Amino acid sequence: MLILSIAFCISALSLDADFDPVNEKFYPFVLSVLLILSSIALFIFPSDHSTTWPNARNLQKIALTATAILIYGFVLQQLGFIISASILMAICMWVFEAKQKWIAPVSIASTIGFYVVFDRLLGLNLPAGLLNTLIQ
Repeated sequence: MLILSIAFCISALSLDADFDPVNEKFYPFVLSVLLILSSIALFIFPSDHSTTWPNARNLQKIALTATAILIYGFVLQQLGFIISASILMAICMWVFEAKQKWIAPVSIASTIGFYVVFDRLLGLNLPAGLLNTLIQ
């Protein structure tokens, strides 16, 4: 984890952006520093708990979630943040067995909320995708 977080930090530092708190470089850098500190803390204070491999059902959930996240990364620019993130959140809620009646409203409402906070309030440009072409 320490090696991965150091590589993440190097990648964040190599981004072509300023260290403005609402810029693309700031958040990955802060997250990488937190990962480095957490990794070091695990060396100093190791966990007493033993871990086991997940059973087949949980492996299936992990695989479905990882696949959904991977596809989300590929379609984000084309579909836009609101559509692709709503679908991703709905898939994750379905995989982790949320009540069916809550999946659509919660995924759509929370994605719109995230869009308003990050795109409108913080000024981070999230892709509009299909919604941009439908509005124009």
